[in-house]
Amino acid sequence: MRFVPPLRTEYMKIFFDESGQDKDRPCTMAGLLIPDTIYNSPKLMELNEKLINKELKLHWTEYTGDIQMRNNIYSVIEVFTTLSQYTRMNVINYNTSTLHERYKLSEHEGSKSKKKRRNKKIIYYATLMVYTKIPERIFYGLLRHYGKDIYIKSEIFIEKEEKYVKYELEKRLLENLNTQSLYRAQQYWVDKCQMVEKQKMIGVELVDLLLGIIRLILKNEEIRLGLSDEEYKKQKLKGSAKKLELTIDLLKIPGFYDFLSNINYYEWDSDKQLSEVSFKDYLDLFMTSYYSCFNS
Repeated sequence: MRFVPPLRTEYMKIFFDESGQDKDRPCTMAGLLIPDTIYNSPKLMELNEKLINKELKLHWTEYTGDIQMRNNIYSVIEVFTTLSQYTRMNVINYNTSTLHERYKLSEHEGSKSKKKRRNKKIIYYATLMVYTKIPERIFYGLLRHYGKDIYIKSEIFIEKEEKYVKYELEKRLLENLNTQSLYRAQQYWVDKCQMVEKQKMIGVELVDLLLGIIRLILKNEEIRLGLSDEEYKKQKLKGSAKKLELTIDLLKIPGFYDFLSNINYYEWDSDKQLSEVSFKDYLDLFMTSYYSCFNS
C-alpha cells in the first residue's frame, strides 16, 4: 500500500490530573485536550497571565467557601465553556481492588508488604501500572481518530508530583505513546511530556477543576442545602456543601452542561478492557437529586 501523507498538521496540548485514592473512591484520572490555537487565544492567555501573577486563586480541593476563590473558579469555568466545543476530555474511573491480589500471585519482591521487602526501593508494579497505563489510555484515546488527512503533534503537561517523578512518568508516557502510534499506524506524535509546577499553566488548573466537579457529580452525596456555615462546620460538611453549591451554580452556565454531557467517560475494574459509560446518566441523576435547585 502506497503511503499518502496527511494534508495538514494540527498542534494540541493535553493536560492531565488525577483525583481520589483507593480509600477515597471514586479514583479518577483525566486528560483535557485543547488545540494550540484555542489555548493561545486571548481569553485563555489572559487567565494564564493572571494565574502566573497570582491574581487567580484556583484549587478545587481547597475550596471551602472563600468568596474570592469561588468567583475565580466561576469565571474560569465560564470562560472555558465558551471555548469548550473545541476541546476533548477523557476520564477513567478505576478500581484496583483485584489488581493488587493478582500482583501477589507473581511472588515478586515488590508485591510483598513493605515490612517484608528486602529491598525497600523496589518498584511496586501494580502502582506503576496505574500511573503509566491508565494515563496512556487516556492520551491515546484523545489523540487518535482525527481522520486520515490530519496529523496531530502534541505536548502533554502534568502537575509535578513526587510519585510521578519516582515512576519516570514523563519518559515512560513519551516512549509508550509514540511507539504505540507507530505500531497502530496512528497519525499523531507526542513532542514532549513535561511536569510543571502548580499555578503555572491555566490548562493544568482547568483539568483540576473539571475533574473535581466530575468526581463530585459521581459521588452525588446527599447534603442538605441551605444550612448556615456554623451548622455545616458542626457536621464537618462545610467544604462538601460549598463545593456542591458551586457545582450547581456552574451547571447553570449556558453550555457547561452540554460539555460535561459529552466527555468520554470510562470505568475500569481491573478487568481486561475499559467500559465506556454515559457520563450524562450520572450528570442527570445528580441534577435530579437537586431538582429544586435547577427549577426554582
